[in-house]
Amino acid sequence: MTESILAALDARVLVLDGAMGTQLHAADLDLEKDYLGLENCSEVIVLTRPDVVKDIHAGFLAVGADGVETNTFGANPMLLADFGLEEKTREINRRAAEIAREACDEAFSADKPRFVLGSMGPGTKLASLGQATYQQLKGSYTEQAHGLVEGGIDAFLIETCQDPLQIKAAVNAAICARESAGKKTPIFVSVTMEVTGTMLVGTEMAAAIALLDPYPIDLIALNCATGPREMSEHVRLLGQTCRKRIGCYPNAGLPQLVDGQPSYPLTPAELADWLKRFVDDDGLNLVGGCCGTTPEHIAALVEKIGTQAPAKRAPEHTPQVTSIYSAVDLDQENSVLLIGERSNSNGSKKFREMLLGGNIDGMVDVGREQVRQGSHVIDVCTAYVGRDEVKDMAGLIDRYRTDVTAPVCIDSTEFPVLADALERLGGRSIINSINLEDGLVRCEAVLPLAREHGAAVIALTIDEEGMAKTAEDKVRIARRLHDICVDDYGLRSSDLLFDVLTFTVCTGNEDDRKLAYETLEGIRRVRAELPEVGLLLGVSNVSFGLNPAARHALNSVFLHHAQEAGLTSAILHAGRIEPLHTLDAEMRKTCEDLIFDRRSEGYDPLHHLMALFDGVEAGAKKER
Repeated sequence: MTESILAALDARVLVLDGAMGTQLHAADLDLEKDYLGLENCSEVIVLTRPDVVKDIHAGFLAVGADGVETNTFGANPMLLADFGLEEKTREINRRAAEIAREACDEAFSADKPRFVLGSMGPGTKLASLGQATYQQLKGSYTEQAHGLVEGGIDAFLIETCQDPLQIKAAVNAAICARESAGKKTPIFVSVTMEVTGTMLVGTEMAAAIALLDPYPIDLIALNCATGPREMSEHVRLLGQTCRKRIGCYPNAGLPQLVDGQPSYPLTPAELADWLKRFVDDDGLNLVGGCCGTTPEHIAALVEKIGTQAPAKRAPEHTPQVTSIYSAVDLDQENSVLLIGERSNSNGSKKFREMLLGGNIDGMVDVGREQVRQGSHVIDVCTAYVGRDEVKDMAGLIDRYRTDVTAPVCIDSTEFPVLADALERLGGRSIINSINLEDGLVRCEAVLPLAREHGAAVIALTIDEEGMAKTAEDKVRIARRLHDICVDDYGLRSSDLLFDVLTFTVCTGNEDDRKLAYETLEGIRRVRAELPEVGLLLGVSNVSFGLNPAARHALNSVFLHHAQEAGLTSAILHAGRIEPLHTLDAEMRKTCEDLIFDRRSEGYDPLHHLMALFDGVEAGAKKER
């Protein structure tokens, strides 16, 4: 090859081939001889009739396609097992890649190199709905990916993706295969948005983009399910927000049944017109055709696109986490990211009792209620002495991933719990947490997990000397953790949320008087030195020791000042934060005096605050 496929994508819009299945059906192959009696097993044709597969590739290349897909859409062991061919997985994929490589090499010219994309389809099992596990899918895709690499593909194309958890498994399988082969084979991912406007499991386009952003994916595309008209809004969002190269290869319109057979109504000229519009308006790097598209469609597309360079884009990216359904900005425009704290067996007696009683429905209701009260993310912890935390977390995550619409923050000190939970979550989650209390032990266990699953990470400012209480120590530890995460494990600064730690100022001890102020100063300094990271607090720790009504007031005032200092997220009970304008002026001033340690002779803000709230019930305002 005179250039890599990535260099080619940056120089000009590449045109991919059309539908393999359409052409195989048109070839009128014999069920017994050519399919070995395995009806609907198109992949076996690479073994029985490689000449037919090569001719199909050659037909698309002859009309000007820059690349072709291998005939391996369903060639992973989980699918091939239905035909008794799972033992031939690597052979089928390798041979399919070799056939496509032969066709491309014969069509190669110095001014028009041709590329082979290794097709990896979605399979038939939706992991997010419990039909297969992440590890089962990853193992299956890894075997397929090995064969494709051995056959000489130029890029993986993980396509027609219907479930984010399946995408993660396939992407990590491709990474394993290319690392094993010592190659840097690019990875492309193409998602399928149904006529409902979401992926099959309900994932919105914005969420798909956000959860794929952390991965070493070189191109994100849309294909299948619909024609270009129905894809237009999704393509526009790709162009506006996706930081990777982008593509689109739709069906030839929405399928229609004609005489009992699927028929695709879009003409070659109509398909070419739509995709040319996407290229001009949205900056596509790759175009092509999916179901129902023929060499005639691709010929029209080649003529329309010519040697056009991709349009320049300036995508507006915002770091996000996601549920399986939707995305949430890590940096909220007019608030902080509110991480609900009530789905936690350590912090909520009610939740703990539900856990001990096996009341999963009740625990799901706790999660839903927090979303209704304004929580953007739900912190989930099922730790309890003497219980199987992995099992408890697994049972809860299996419900939260589909029944609670907010992203999940997995809260556990146990590596197996984190690993198992992440393997069940299709969205982009948060891991709570890492620290340096035992040196690098925690980082070495957790950060590879974060990288594999594209998760964000909460980092606590704790090191071998203990919890950071001064602003100086908070900054020093944060800087050290940041460099470990970014330099040693390849995370990005925006993947990190630093908890600079909050301590109670309500003990009356002299050593504790300035802890809230040191926390605020720590937020300012970390924000200044590491501007791309997030800043997080467990806000309610500041008020520990007071009665509930006083805690609500102090938490609310402290959150306000922390936000002014640069706080971007907080773990708290969103329903117990009071808007400042609803607080009595004296209450607010007393809280501020306590936070900033403003004392005078005869005046101790801690004692005064306790007196103000003596006998006041939670949620009530003391009139003065």
